[in-house]
Amino acid sequence: MGDSPAPREMRPATIIDVAREAGVSFKTVSRVLNGEPNVRAPTRERVLEAAGRLGYRANPHARSLRAGQSRLIGVFFGHLSRNYLSELQIGALEKANAAGFSIVFETLKPGWEETGLPPGLSDLAGAVLVPPLSEDAALMARLTEAGTPFVRLSHTDAPAEAGRVSMDDSGAALAMTEYLIGLGHRRIGFITGPANHPQAQLRQSGFEAGLAAHGLQAEPGLIVPGAFDFESGLAAARALLDLPSPPSAIFASNDDMAAGVLAVAYRSRIRVPEELSVAGFDDTPLATTVSPVLTTIYQPGREMAARAVGMLIDRRSEDRGRHIVLPHRLVVRESTAPAPR
Repeated sequence: MGDSPAPREMRPATIIDVAREAGVSFKTVSRVLNGEPNVRAPTRERVLEAAGRLGYRANPHARSLRAGQSRLIGVFFGHLSRNYLSELQIGALEKANAAGFSIVFETLKPGWEETGLPPGLSDLAGAVLVPPLSEDAALMARLTEAGTPFVRLSHTDAPAEAGRVSMDDSGAALAMTEYLIGLGHRRIGFITGPANHPQAQLRQSGFEAGLAAHGLQAEPGLIVPGAFDFESGLAAARALLDLPSPPSAIFASNDDMAAGVLAVAYRSRIRVPEELSVAGFDDTPLATTVSPVLTTIYQPGREMAARAVGMLIDRRSEDRGRHIVLPHRLVVRESTAPAPR
């Protein structure tokens, strides 16, 4: 995930540190430090004590918030691969910091409509919505009501006033499928992502299109569900490899699940790639730490996040509704080989 954050004692405290220490939102901290009256006395005291313990000092970002010129961008995500998220975080932070902005990462779990959004949306310069939240109409409505501009990491159509950044997930999955077919594989297992995840759906459609282009059919038993995590990759691999006629290749729709396939193959003494080819998707750092190193699709997650943040920082009218499509590429490594005879 790159360099680790500096230990607390080695860097100045931020408003986010104070919020975490006091157990309140950054909006509440901002109200207290700005001397606003609508904060309960116990809460105000808790925030001031936390700021004192951490040695917090006001900074230019805080002053810009008081002036109504927010330099804080929120990145909203749900359940997501840690490896993929690390790339998004690095891209967002690098772009924001270079422009004098700060980033706050917020997790929104299913049912957030009942628990509510983090307060202070109107204090954000903008928000980046990561799939599957990039398709959440209720979330987009809340942001619009709060007057918070947002950019979606999404391939699907966006509201007229919202920008989006994406890659061609379907085309990338088709390219990987055709690559495996070109190696002579005809029985190819596929591990899907979560059913509610738009990118997962696009990757499955690309896989099926690749088979159809070569006169092959997607057999139901060879398509198994996954959840974009290592554990679901383990379960899916067991289901595929326990079939009476198991596949000669397995294409997992992200690297975490592909790593699960490699683990099951190792425990089952199935040689990769001599007896089984394994492919992933995303080209996260995990792809080069497993053995054998993973053939996968490079998704420019870091650049996607950076471009999304850049669109929020540079609020030119011509960027509204703009759709930026970044290129992917097939990365061939050691986990794939010609189908065994």
